[in-house]
Amino acid sequence: MSHVSEVAEAIPRSPLARVFDDALVTAGSRADVGERVAAFVDLARRYQEPGRHYHTLRHVAEMSAALRVLLAADRRAPAACAVHVCVLAVYFHDAVHEPRLADNERRSAELAIDVLARLGCPERIGADVARLVLATASHRSTHDDEALVNDADLRVLARPPAAYDRYVRRVRREYGWVGERAWREGRGALLRGLLDGGPLYATAWARRNWEPLARLNVTRELHALGRGLDAGP
Repeated sequence: MSHVSEVAEAIPRSPLARVFDDALVTAGSRADVGERVAAFVDLARRYQEPGRHYHTLRHVAEMSAALRVLLAADRRAPAACAVHVCVLAVYFHDAVHEPRLADNERRSAELAIDVLARLGCPERIGADVARLVLATASHRSTHDDEALVNDADLRVLARPPAAYDRYVRRVRREYGWVGERAWREGRGALLRGLLDGGPLYATAWARRNWEPLARLNVTRELHALGRGLDAGP
């Protein structure tokens, strides 16, 4: 039995694989199960590349869970958005992650278009998934589906402090090649941009339920980064 066949048989026992496969089928994929499984295996391998510590399959799973929470909180959302497109965007949004590059979202969006086309999905599906992936570069939303995906991606900001701190440590490991002072300055600029750019979240539910703790976490980290800069190199 081939490796892909073995994975295909394991789909019912793998929640991440099953959700991805369901989204492909709903999106109109004409590929057979083996081809769909192979696509998931390739994505899974990408998220398990050496050097990834936060942008892993765990992040995909947690983002998927956050998306489900947002969809359940706003019963209008499933009617207004193509849920399967949002799900596929979650899986593809960090498929390409090289911290030394500035265009990871563009590369991930291009990968999504290519893979979904090879899997026989309608062209508009690839275009919509790519649009959502690109929106995660700035986390600015102009459509309801972008708001859902962006808020799900930023769910980690509103984790309890200990979990938030683990997230920060994992991201720092991904940028281990960056010197400490440069890290503090760059990360600080990113966080200040988040705080000064208006609400962190785009959906009303996330603003009510996640925004307060997220702002506390981001502010706390920003203060810690500043103390490190004040202490010198």
